Amino acid sequence: MNYLAHLHLAKHTNTSFTGNLVADFCHASQMKQLPLDIQKGIAIHQFVDKTLDSHLSSLHFRAGQQIGRRRFAGIVQDLLMDYWLVNKWSQYCDVSLDLFYQEFLPDLREHKGLVNDAYQRLIESLDQERWLGNLGELKGIQRALMSIVKSWRYGDYLMPFYHSLPELIDNSESLFDVVYPDVINAVKEKALLI
Repeated sequence: MNYLAHLHLAKHTNTSFTGNLVADFCHASQMKQLPLDIQKGIAIHQFVDKTLDSHLSSLHFRAGQQIGRRRFAGIVQDLLMDYWLVNKWSQYCDVSLDLFYQEFLPDLREHKGLVNDAYQRLIESLDQERWLGNLGELKGIQRALMSIVKSWRYGDYLMPFYHSLPELIDNSESLFDVVYPDVINAVKEKALLI
């Protein structure tokens, strides 16, 4: 899952928005020094990633990719999940996406200095540009994927996926419809145990 899905799942589990977002920006040694509520959010984030990666439909989706390197298809799948979550937002959340910003931004602002500069820049851009809704459009997904391409040393391997995004979007709606409800149910159960 990508940023919006992790924030949305934090709401479903009543865990820290910061914890659910910061997990990809800090090392294990840093995590142990963070407040307990943020550690719980990180645990949920990690559980979500494992649940998505091991879901049978996700495995079939990634294995079926004939473009690019299959091992990088999960990165694209994460973005596609956010694409469909934006487009189906009213089915999964009882407040608009604009109002949802008002729920998660205060927590993100409060804790934005916890880890590295990259995380701080993410929070600033979410706060100032409010671009999560753009992930529901082809241009928004293209921009997000190109950002990864430019900032990651293996980014060039994502270019075949970038060029195939319209087709990938068309072929991923049923994947989202199966996987996301399963992830929600699994994460709710997990939240009761931590």
